[in-house]
Amino acid sequence: MEIEDPPRRRDGRTRDTRQRIHGVALELFLERGFAQTTMQDIADRLGLTKAALYYHFPTKSDLIRAVIQPSIDDVERFLTEAREQTLPTREVLERFFDINYANRTVFLALTLDPSGLADADADNWIPRLAETFQQLLAGPEATTDQRIRIVMVANGLSRAATLLTDIPHDELRATAVGIALQSLEAPPVHASSKPPTA
Repeated sequence: MEIEDPPRRRDGRTRDTRQRIHGVALELFLERGFAQTTMQDIADRLGLTKAALYYHFPTKSDLIRAVIQPSIDDVERFLTEAREQTLPTREVLERFFDINYANRTVFLALTLDPSGLADADADNWIPRLAETFQQLLAGPEATTDQRIRIVMVANGLSRAATLLTDIPHDELRATAVGIALQSLEAPPVHASSKPPTA
C-alpha cells in the first residue's frame, strides 16, 4: 500500500514525506551501504512506488546527497566559524565532538561505505579538515609531531563520537576530549621535531 503524502505546504513541498524517505534511506545505507542499496529497496521499505520516490528524488545521487550533505555542511560551518574566532583548544575539541555526535548515524554510514561522498559536495573535505585543525590548534608553523597529533586527535574524536554509541554521551564526550587534550599537550616524541622545510 502506498503511503499518502501529507497535506502540501503553501510552498508546494511535502517535507514530512521527504524526511521519512531520508530516514528509511539512511537505515538501508547503514545496512547495505550506499552502493548496494537501490531505489527499489528504499521504495519497498517505505511502501511507496518507485515512481513516487523518484518524484521526490529524481536520482539515487540526489537522495544520497540530500541525506549526507547537511552533515558535511555542519562540519564546514564549524570550520568556518572556528577560523573566524579565537577559541580555546578545549572548546574547539568539544564543538567538533558535538558535531560528529549529532551526525553520527550519517558518518557511520560513510565509515562503512565511503562511496557516498562521491555524491556530496565534499571535494578534498578530509584534507581540508586536517589542514584547518592544524591552523586552529598549532598555527602555520606546526611541527611534524604536532601535525601528526592533530590528525590523530581529529580522527579519534570523530570515530569515538561515531562508533562508541554504547557509552553514555556525557562520559564519552568528557573522556574523548580529555584524551585529545592529553595527546596535544604531551611532550614531543622526538625532541628534534621541526616544521617541514619548503
